Amino acid sequence: MDPFSFGLVMVSAIMHAGWNLFVKKDEDKFLSLTVMAATSGILCALLLLFTPGINAGAWKILIISAPLHAGYRICLSLGYKYGDMSQVYPIARGATPLLVTLLSVILLDVHLALSHVVGIIAIAIGIMWLSFHRGLPNNHEGRAISFALGTAAFITVFTLLDSKGARLSGEAFSYVLWLFVLEGALMFVIAASVNRRRLFDYINRNGKTCMVNGAVMSAAHGLIILALARSPAALVSALRETSVIFGIIFSAWILKERIGPIKLSCTLLVLVGIFFTIFK
Repeated sequence: MDPFSFGLVMVSAIMHAGWNLFVKKDEDKFLSLTVMAATSGILCALLLLFTPGINAGAWKILIISAPLHAGYRICLSLGYKYGDMSQVYPIARGATPLLVTLLSVILLDVHLALSHVVGIIAIAIGIMWLSFHRGLPNNHEGRAISFALGTAAFITVFTLLDSKGARLSGEAFSYVLWLFVLEGALMFVIAASVNRRRLFDYINRNGKTCMVNGAVMSAAHGLIILALARSPAALVSALRETSVIFGIIFSAWILKERIGPIKLSCTLLVLVGIFFTIFK
């Protein structure tokens, strides 16, 4: 990987951890993600004016995938409502490659290399240890873990769908733009349906900050796309997961969450497992 691509991925990882930090700090996690997603959708809609269209076959997958992306945002907001970022973020990020790999074996008859098996075991141990190192979780902690795993489940399903949709589309970049447009619109409709006055009051108070973070969220994804165009996908995917480390740093430094040696060890074990599942 050339230095420029490396820089793109690392900046993207910092941005990803950064917008998650903002959501965790915000008073209303769901509405912050809603305004961020809507902002991202508007930016992507503008970019669609300059990009080619997609093949008709990809639209079916887009229509299925957009609600899954919205479900992921909602689940993530609930995870941060009940739990620490230093717990929810590593579980959500770490469980995703674990679930993707397992589903690929079960549904697609993919054969695993030894490194993949080692990686799966490391991730599983890290997540279980992170979840239960203090014994059975209390109600709040149990909900946080459940929503973190739910977040990973949503990411897993739409990752598999979007990989097929991007191939069918003929224009992967345009597919991603349409996905963000549909997701942003859906999130906004859901929030307005639940409580329109609350949504617009929130926008009046926090709209500018959320819009900036929505742009950061879009940029983080765009940098990954640029890196994928220049470097092997396996290397990009592996480096992208360093966002877990940045997430832990931010949660300790800015949120003042207590990390401790156990949380740190679990997070590092999950990160090592992710690297093993990506490389053969």
